[in-house]
Amino acid sequence: MNGLIHSEMAKILTTRVAKWVVLAELCLIALAESGAVASGTLSKAKLATPSGVRLLLEHGGLGAIMSLVLGILISAGEFRHGTIADTFLSVPRRTPVLVAKLWIGFLAGILAGILSSATALVTALIWYSAKGVSFDLTLAAVIRSLIGIVLWHAMYAAIGVGVGALVRSQAVAIVLAVIWIFVAETAVSQLVVSLGRWLPATAAKGLGNSSDSGLLPQYGAGLVLAGWVALAAVAAIAATKRRDIV
Repeated sequence: MNGLIHSEMAKILTTRVAKWVVLAELCLIALAESGAVASGTLSKAKLATPSGVRLLLEHGGLGAIMSLVLGILISAGEFRHGTIADTFLSVPRRTPVLVAKLWIGFLAGILAGILSSATALVTALIWYSAKGVSFDLTLAAVIRSLIGIVLWHAMYAAIGVGVGALVRSQAVAIVLAVIWIFVAETAVSQLVVSLGRWLPATAAKGLGNSSDSGLLPQYGAGLVLAGWVALAAVAAIAATKRRDIV
């Protein structure tokens, strides 16, 4: 297993697209936060409240869609480039390979989450200074939001690995993930309000300490999202064990 983990680590560290995905993620977060303040969506009075702090920092988690894409690249990328056959020839037992990919995806998500949290925090500090509003780094809302953002990214990346292994087509997996998060889940949440909070994207917002109403408590949302990670992992392993590679 250690050899597999080192191999998967080497793959992601030597892949340029992974670095560009993380860079795009950080730029997206900074732009989204800046847009929320510059457009007046978050007024000076709102920024001075714990709710305003949470709304601004939440953008660090919304960028986790790119961590989901990163997870998809870790698994589906091998099918796209045809290297998955060599991987399974080297390690005929497929379950350890998927477990290693899921673990590396989770670790990559943690790193992306730390960078995203830092970007969200620095951007917030800049705008708070520009607006002349004090920012308390010891505020519980800040600490909980930053920790939630890191876990949000980590779990999204792991889910992405599972989705990529299930779908196998890199482009299709990314499109399906985006459609689910921005279209399908929103529609389901509006049609069945009581169900919405248990869905992955909505649970992720709760984990990120969002101030939106109707969300699960942060700890509960984290457990729900962890359940979705487990479901994606089990489904990916079961499907990969049964299917032909080519």
